Order: sequence, then C-alpha cells, then structure tokens
Amino acid sequence: MKAIVDEPTAEGQDLKSATEAVAAVLPKSKFLQNIGLQAPAPKKSATNAVHARVQELEAEVETERQDSAALRSQIEYQKNQLEALTSKFEGTEAANQKHQEELETLKKQAEETNSLLPRLLSLNKD
Repeated sequence: MKAIVDEPTAEGQDLKSATEAVAAVLPKSKFLQNIGLQAPAPKKSATNAVHARVQELEAEVETERQDSAALRSQIEYQKNQLEALTSKFEGTEAANQKHQEELETLKKQAEETNSLLPRLLSLNKD
C-alpha cells in the first residue's frame, strides 16, 4: 500500500490518499463498505425495481395520453353535434318567425272578413 501512495503521478494530479490505496488493494472487499470507505454497489433487485417503476410510469403516461386523445375526439364529436343542433335551431327559429308572420296576416284577413260580413248581411236584407 505504501508503494501505491508513493507512486509518482502525472502532472497536475494529487497524490493518492491512504483510503484510495486501501481501496486499490481491497477492491471488492465488504470490509471497506462496512467501515464506510466505499459505497456499496447497487443491488440488482434495486435496479430491477427502478426499471419496473419506470415501465409502470411509462405505461401510466401512455394510458393518460390515450385517454386524452379519446377525450379530444369526444369533445370534437360533441362540438360538431352542437354546431348541427345550433344550425337546426336557427332554422326552426326562422320557420317559426315565418309562421308567426303568416298567422298575423291570416288574423288581419279574418278581421277584414268579419267586418265585411255584417255589411253584406245588411245589404242582403234590403
């Protein structure tokens, strides 16, 4: 280990510390992890769990994207229906207005006829 610490280094690099020398000598030792000099390697189960969570989140995002597309489609369909109903309503309103005008005309004609009837009957009596 002393040889590792005393090794010449390239320009600009620091000398290796005793901890780094011990880590070089015992690269895969649990001892270094137990005394806190080396972080434990990530376990495969943790990696698998992370991978599974990522896949789960991706599936969730995909489902939400599909739901969003379905909602947009439904909104577009309802918008088209609303436009059709609005157009139909406007057509009905126009027809209703026309019928009202015709009704007013018929009422005026009925009043004229009613006012002429007594005159005709009085002429008939004479």
